[in-house]
Amino acid sequence: MKNRKWWDIRASVNGQGASVVEIRIYDEIGFYGMDAQAFMSQLDAAAGSAAEIVVAINSLGGDVFDAFAIYNALRRYPEKVTTRIDGVAASAASLVVMAGHRVLMPENAMLMIHNPWTVAGGDADQLRAYADMLDKAGDGIMAAYRNKSGKTDDELLAMMKAETWFTASEAVEAGFADEIEAPVKISASANSARIIARLTNIPESVKALLNGSGDSAAPPAPAPSSAAPQGDPVAEEPTALLAHLYASCRTANLSNCAEGIALATGLKNRASIDAAVVAATEIAGVCLAAKKPELTAKFVSDGLSPTDVRARLYDQLVSGQPKLNNHASPPSDAPVVQARGPSATDIYAARRGNSARK
Repeated sequence: MKNRKWWDIRASVNGQGASVVEIRIYDEIGFYGMDAQAFMSQLDAAAGSAAEIVVAINSLGGDVFDAFAIYNALRRYPEKVTTRIDGVAASAASLVVMAGHRVLMPENAMLMIHNPWTVAGGDADQLRAYADMLDKAGDGIMAAYRNKSGKTDDELLAMMKAETWFTASEAVEAGFADEIEAPVKISASANSARIIARLTNIPESVKALLNGSGDSAAPPAPAPSSAAPQGDPVAEEPTALLAHLYASCRTANLSNCAEGIALATGLKNRASIDAAVVAATEIAGVCLAAKKPELTAKFVSDGLSPTDVRARLYDQLVSGQPKLNNHASPPSDAPVVQARGPSATDIYAARRGNSARK
């Protein structure tokens, strides 16, 4: 999954012969090892001579700082940028939408704004620093919303705190979008499991999209067969499994491990999630005993078992101890003892003396 692009930039020519750059952001912003720097380099190379830049978005969000970088890069091309929400633009993706001189939304598209969110660990001072960072990020996001909509900070703050979802008509009324287009068939591209679990007010239409149904008119799932083996786990929707995972992690005080458990288990079923949470709890205890609690989330995301963690921490402990030297020299102030063994001359002289006495 590493280095998979979450964006695509293409240059084309419109009906009037003018150069158009189309950008598609159809995944989690800043994920898969591709950062915004690569995005901006390709954008600048393609957009310099373009008459128009169209940014098509179907994303649940992602890294807010990469989203800031993209927003600022697009704002360098005033009057040329049109952003279009092809399905869902939520969280950090909504920030990118605000860079458009024109914002277009099909009738069945959705926009969501909320406060920035993170997972953090550390002591009290580090956690306060994280909170300050989130406040500053929130101020920057609110400035982008205010610049587009003209709403007051108090209005925006209330909307962000409530995690507000807008239909196309609601977004136009609120000033976040400019035009409504005909509805389009939305594909289930916004599959950011790590983000879904943090959202609390997802509309049913968006849940259907995220679970793969959307507008694709997929056939209904068959009813469970009474002849199915009794031991088979009951399949659940990914959003329900994610909600169960995050609730379990909060109860176990392991919120910073939730993303690692989601990736490690693949969200197969509740049984695998519960087993992973139990293992993560044991790993947390081992790390705490070793005075290395900051390593818990990494060990969990690496898929290590508690036994593996014990072995790894033991190796670290042993490697940090001074090595024993079985041939150590005596202290410098100790008297030096010179051991003198018999020489061949002394032995010969002693024998001659013995012979003479006989």
